[in-house]
Amino acid sequence: MSRTIREDTDPGFDSFLDIVANLVGILIILIMVIGVQTKDAVVSSQQIPATEVEDQALIEQVSATTQEMNEVTRNVHEVDAQAKYLASTIEARRRERDQLNLFLLAAEQELDQERAKLDAEDQQRYDLQQNVQALQDELTETYRLTESLEAAESPTVELQHLPTPMAKTVFGKEEHFRLQEGRLVYVPLNALTDQLRSEAPKKLWKLKETNAITETIGPVQGFHLQYTLRRNTYSTATQAGPVVRQVAELDRFILLPVSMELGEPLDAALSDGSQFRQVLASMPANSTVVTVWTYPESFGEFRQLKSWLYDRGYATAARPLPDGQPISGSPDGTRSASQ
Repeated sequence: MSRTIREDTDPGFDSFLDIVANLVGILIILIMVIGVQTKDAVVSSQQIPATEVEDQALIEQVSATTQEMNEVTRNVHEVDAQAKYLASTIEARRRERDQLNLFLLAAEQELDQERAKLDAEDQQRYDLQQNVQALQDELTETYRLTESLEAAESPTVELQHLPTPMAKTVFGKEEHFRLQEGRLVYVPLNALTDQLRSEAPKKLWKLKETNAITETIGPVQGFHLQYTLRRNTYSTATQAGPVVRQVAELDRFILLPVSMELGEPLDAALSDGSQFRQVLASMPANSTVVTVWTYPESFGEFRQLKSWLYDRGYATAARPLPDGQPISGSPDGTRSASQ
């Protein structure tokens, strides 16, 4: 903040001028008193007879008084000259002070401008650092989301492989079908989760204003994928104290069919030229596990389908679902186990 230029003379100069003025006043009064006394002495000397004028003492007194008056007058002139010199000196110093104040004000204004410019650059640098940190956080959340999706792709499934039921974890390609009301339909879960990986990071900005968002992808081959992203807070203890960070994670997803009449009756699906046979033809038996999401009323059809797939070299996984429960997944799921 710039300093305010003072317009008044410093108190020390004012006090000195007051002293000089008082001294001049005293000397003037003294001159007037001496002048009156001298006048009285002259009048008295005129009234004294001529014989008394020659009185040597009176002459000496008048002479001494005259000399004293002259000395006082000379002192008054000297003091007056000194007062004028001091007044001119004070005025010159005042002008110098005003000029210095102007220079100081100009320098402070220039300094304020430079400081404001520096503050703007610092603010811009801070904004850039914040943007870089936000991008790094978003990249970290994207990696975490990808890991969550990979874990969610393969929920826990019990696989049965004829004729010897020996369970082992499945790491190969897994393809999904749904068996409901005796109708078999292909579920494009892999294609939908691949699309989820690319779409979900684009929605992370919405979590800045809310703790959870729900979005929908599709339809793909008759199914929508509805997923929920949630903002979670984690605290990590460090030597400098707890460090709190917020990350976006996949909470869960569900598959929503566009119609309840999707697919084909099982007998038609197992026939030559069916949609099921065409889809299955693109899936190598030696590297594909067929996971069938099955509702209670279709368990009998599932056993028939499993036997048919076994005859053609496919490992089959059963995924039972309660009535009314859609196909769903979450990051807490694990990979399937085949038999």
